[in-house]
Amino acid sequence: MAKKIKEQDINYDKNSLYFGYSTRVSILIVLFAVLAVISGMLAYKLINYKEANNVRFIEVGKITHQAILKENNIYDKNVIDEKEKVKYLSSLTDKIKLNYDYKINFDRKVEGINKTSIIGEITIYNSKTNTNYYIKRVNLVDEENKLFTSKKVKYNKSVLIDYNKYNELAKEFKNKYSKDSAAKMNVYLDVNTTISPVDYNTYKRTNSKLLASISLGKEEIEIIKSSLDNTKVVPYKQRTTTAYSIILEGLIILFVTFLIIVFYRLNKLLSKLEPKETEYDKELKRILEEYDSIIVNVSILPGENEYKKVVINDFQELLDLRESVKEPIRYIEIAPRNKSYFFIKHNDEVFIYTLKNTSKER
Repeated sequence: MAKKIKEQDINYDKNSLYFGYSTRVSILIVLFAVLAVISGMLAYKLINYKEANNVRFIEVGKITHQAILKENNIYDKNVIDEKEKVKYLSSLTDKIKLNYDYKINFDRKVEGINKTSIIGEITIYNSKTNTNYYIKRVNLVDEENKLFTSKKVKYNKSVLIDYNKYNELAKEFKNKYSKDSAAKMNVYLDVNTTISPVDYNTYKRTNSKLLASISLGKEEIEIIKSSLDNTKVVPYKQRTTTAYSIILEGLIILFVTFLIIVFYRLNKLLSKLEPKETEYDKELKRILEEYDSIIVNVSILPGENEYKKVVINDFQELLDLRESVKEPIRYIEIAPRNKSYFFIKHNDEVFIYTLKNTSKER
């Protein structure tokens, strides 16, 4: 005898949540997308961490200048800018101002130190043999150190050259010691940048110079300036396995595992939307594959008034008839996955076999 179940014996879980089919599919799709994005981001981070982290950068630099004149009755102003495109006379020039504009742009954020200084070098030499008679270096701007973590570094500095002082030195040397002597003053910005990709902890140095050469001891002052517009690459070797990379790899494996599980569950849910193969589908498939050579697919049924209709109850009977009358079997599916006709036309009769889906799953 079956045990009688009392009402109080049945436990109802009123707090349990139930999600419908559409809700479950939506949740799994969103979860799949989130996991795919996170896995992709972690993989990208790991690749960037391990790859040879070559740093590319563009450096641009230029120098502008101005002449500051001695008191005179010729010019109505005491500063002449290079834009005025006039020659500077050494006898009227007291000082020369050089303006250095330098910047460097990296293709990624880097960390490092930027060391800059402006140095002057006075050289007196033989104009015929280029033999140096006298060289003196002076620090015009002391070294400046700048720590940075960014994608760009800028440096702007102006320096005032006591041109008259160095010009008089050159003239005195020429008059007293050598008529063949010539002189110049090279003033250059020296840039030493030590960099490393962020969190890479391997530092490499790059050096650049921005030079202005000023003639001394001549009637007209010649100023030759260099500029920078370079693209460079600082190579870095591939990093070896570290605790950080192991953590990244572990997270990637974890998220990819979750991704596979979610994909499996989602695929299982979506498969329920696909119609199951019925007995009708199986029989139709069998007939079409097995008797493909003698079946002709048509698009219209024979007219009701043209032929006398004879119903065939078994496909084998239709096959036997076909052997007798030597006519092809024609086929048309009038209701997809539900109803098909196979028929033979002979004289004024049409012999029809109907394949129907009698399953409840339609």
